[in-house]
Amino acid sequence: MKRIFKIVGVALAVACAASANATIPNLLQGTDGEQCRKWVDSVFNTMSETDRLKQLFMPVVDPTNIAVAKKTLYNHIVNNSVGGILFSGGKARQYTELIDYCQSVAKVPLLFTLDGEWGPAMRLKDVGGFPYNMGLGAIQDPELLYLYGQETARQCRLLGLQVNFAPVLDVNSDPANPVIGKRSFGEDPRRVAELGCAYSRGLESGGVMAVAKHFPGHGDTNVDSHKVLPTIYHDKCTLDSVDLLPFQRFIDEGYSGIMVGHLNVPVVDKTNTPSSLSKFVSTDLLKHEMGFEGLAFTDALTMGGASQKNSDNCLRAFKAGADVLLKPANTAASIQAMLAALRSGEITQSQIDESCRKILTYKYVLGLRKRPEKVDRPDLLEQLNSPEAEAVRRNLVEAMTTCIRNDNDLLPFKNLESNTIAVVNIGAPAANEFTRFCGKYADVSTFAAQQGLTQQQLMRIKKHSIVVAAVYSDNEGARHIMSQLSRCENLVTVFFINPYKMSDFAPIPGEAILLMGENTRLTREYAAQALFGGFEVRGKLPVNVKGVAPLGRGILLPKTRIGYSDPLSAGFKLPLADSIDKIIKTAMTAGAFPGCQILVARNGNVILDRQYGFTDRSRVVAVTDSTLYDLASVSKITGTLPGVMAAYDKGLFGLDKPASAYIPEMSTEGKDTITVRQLLLHQSRMPASISMYDLMMDPCTYTGRLLSRRKRVPNTVLVHRGVYGNADAKLRKDIISAHKSESAPYSVAGNVYVGQAAMDTIMQHVYDVPLRNKHGYLYSDLNFALLMDMEQNVTGEPHDKWVRDNVFGPLGCTRTGYRPLGRFKKRNIAPTENDRFLRKCTGHGIVHDEFAAFSGGVQGNAGLFSNSGDLAKLCQMWLNGGVYGGQRLLKKETVDLFTKTKSDISRRGLGFDKPDVDNPDKSPTAKSAPASVYGHLGFTGTAVWVDPDNDMFMIFLCNRVCPTRDNRAFSTTNPRPALMQAIYNCM
Repeated sequence: MKRIFKIVGVALAVACAASANATIPNLLQGTDGEQCRKWVDSVFNTMSETDRLKQLFMPVVDPTNIAVAKKTLYNHIVNNSVGGILFSGGKARQYTELIDYCQSVAKVPLLFTLDGEWGPAMRLKDVGGFPYNMGLGAIQDPELLYLYGQETARQCRLLGLQVNFAPVLDVNSDPANPVIGKRSFGEDPRRVAELGCAYSRGLESGGVMAVAKHFPGHGDTNVDSHKVLPTIYHDKCTLDSVDLLPFQRFIDEGYSGIMVGHLNVPVVDKTNTPSSLSKFVSTDLLKHEMGFEGLAFTDALTMGGASQKNSDNCLRAFKAGADVLLKPANTAASIQAMLAALRSGEITQSQIDESCRKILTYKYVLGLRKRPEKVDRPDLLEQLNSPEAEAVRRNLVEAMTTCIRNDNDLLPFKNLESNTIAVVNIGAPAANEFTRFCGKYADVSTFAAQQGLTQQQLMRIKKHSIVVAAVYSDNEGARHIMSQLSRCENLVTVFFINPYKMSDFAPIPGEAILLMGENTRLTREYAAQALFGGFEVRGKLPVNVKGVAPLGRGILLPKTRIGYSDPLSAGFKLPLADSIDKIIKTAMTAGAFPGCQILVARNGNVILDRQYGFTDRSRVVAVTDSTLYDLASVSKITGTLPGVMAAYDKGLFGLDKPASAYIPEMSTEGKDTITVRQLLLHQSRMPASISMYDLMMDPCTYTGRLLSRRKRVPNTVLVHRGVYGNADAKLRKDIISAHKSESAPYSVAGNVYVGQAAMDTIMQHVYDVPLRNKHGYLYSDLNFALLMDMEQNVTGEPHDKWVRDNVFGPLGCTRTGYRPLGRFKKRNIAPTENDRFLRKCTGHGIVHDEFAAFSGGVQGNAGLFSNSGDLAKLCQMWLNGGVYGGQRLLKKETVDLFTKTKSDISRRGLGFDKPDVDNPDKSPTAKSAPASVYGHLGFTGTAVWVDPDNDMFMIFLCNRVCPTRDNRAFSTTNPRPALMQAIYNCM
């Protein structure tokens, strides 16, 4: 007893009936014993003997009707002087308003408790939930449960709660258990103990008492104690080694609360008495034998398992050893029954005082030593549903994902370019997070069925090389659909149901089985990621599933592709989304662009993927994650350069050899010595560009100047700010057609078509253009036109086909390519500029750049269309050293060469742009960007920057040229470096 005196003095010494093997609870060990004793004494001594008794009562109140709840609470607090309150369902602001009210009228601060086995969301409708314990039982890293406990504690404190009735330490050894099931961590008592105690450590480190339940173990029951009294038929050996093991570890590790369930345990008490009312269980076993020194709570005393016809169950529970009497059927009546027992000597005042002092001690420890501050706050929901909560939630879902079959190493999926995938949602709509995230990785055909598939559907499904069956229900219809799919090639089944329910489908056909355990937004998202290698799958089955797999089965699946996570998990300290929102909304308000996509990834995961606004100023079509943008010069590094790198990787050219060795047309004097390296570094002496206006307009159709700086007849057509075109000028007819034909198949505008003749004409001008006299650096579109030309010559393939087969296909870039109108509707593409002079229409699905457009839409300087999600795969492949999706696309040496090389005379790299570290004010990147960064900007407002030092990249796509390139708002707000700098500022 001396040790207890040293810690909390007389208050706890009186409260605790210590046993030889007792462990002092952690919450008490850090307490100033003298101050605690003084506070407990000061409160205790002001209370009447009746009020001390009333401290033991904890009624349950429905908070949904504030006015009614306040009347009920006033009666409980003022008339009955109860020690604590448990709210049932409701919403967060109802809790906080009522808690503030209660604490303001209570003489003694109240303990407010939560029955939140998966966080406050178990009871609160407007708070995001965490996974069920059964799913968490698959997690192999207990530290994640500790962090989960910490986050739950944070939410509880925000709400004004001091106690949480969790964790559930019941070992669920009966698959048919009607009341525990998903609430348990599983069938292995050691794993239940490990995970439950890790959670408790987090909860109590956050200042909230953990209350383990349902002692002595509710896992092996086939009836519901809410209705009747279940019987546990285990012998003492089984009880000790299975049911009691988690509780013993909980006690030994020093956690503070245990809830005694309503169970008949003959091996401990042969009188058919509920354990909550049994001294043999609540005192002899729990306190004396197991050494529990904390607060003993009853389960709700209104439950059928605790019903007593001829006596008050509150009185019986107290006599059995309970400190806190939860949810009495009639609080006032039970108080009177206990007072009568006190007067008769059935119970003693010293017993009451012991529990009262213990309760007061925990009130002190849990922060109720002074009048609680108000918890109702305007930003309550924002704080509860915070990025911190989302990060914890995501980490839990990722870690609990479990693969229990993977024949032929089918998962994660490989060779996306040669496989076709069908996703069949069984018991859910065809469109949900699962199918949407599958679509981020590959083109998938989606199907949905409730009771059965038609023969037509089945025939279409079987044409695919991989079939994914997503099971959201275990009903007869779902089982029938699974039998229909049983003969599909490469069948993968994803279960969004309780693990035990999988046995209803046994034997489960197919090559692979993935278990998510429940059906939520995040499990649907992470299931898709798991199939495609977005994260390492490492969960293990927490239970035995008859006919499917044993306890502990779990097959490791590697991370092979980019995943989706959150900024906090990637090490960001400040709210990244808020900073990005502010910059983009400021730019959009100023008119910089009508809409955009921004994507940020770090450590192999997309941590921000947002879309804003509309595709044009009409505000009709909203930007989505699948909207395609004209990349402009970003095409140089995402289209041309990957093709060139792939050709170099295969040894098809040398960097320091003359380009004329691969492009015969460059054999003229002067150009014959230009090396491939010089083209990549923009050190070739080629001019910046050639004028498509001069080249494409027929000089016979106009007189005077084609373009003028002054607006005067005939130069009356605004080309762009300060430049006016000749209104009489017409396009050439020798190489341009007004109709689509075999010789002119490529659209430049609504009634403007070009073919090989136009392409040859343009390239001949590139070959013939005089070199600049000045040596050194000059950024030139012509360099990349020649690079693409070289690539086509050495590979023998058209550029668009070469990059599709060697880059975009293997990456799964299904929304990336040239000439997008051949595959996508205009609605899916952001328009660009209203060209009043050359094309006389708004560009929509046809490349904005005139050089690329009149080249048929495929050119080395521009022409590629894509979205942020597809470009992320390319960036991640570079960061991975040329590997993606389990395939090596490029040698690491090739990636390093192209991404790390920098010019000696400019900021440029081998095809890539880089930060200007010598002139940061003129740098295209953020000032904080390290020198290792590589990427490019595009004229339409696009940007891609990769930062290998921080394992990170940023993609920003917009159409700032819609409806005109004369957009001062874009240059004034300058969002691209600002967005990049915001990312560094938040790290």
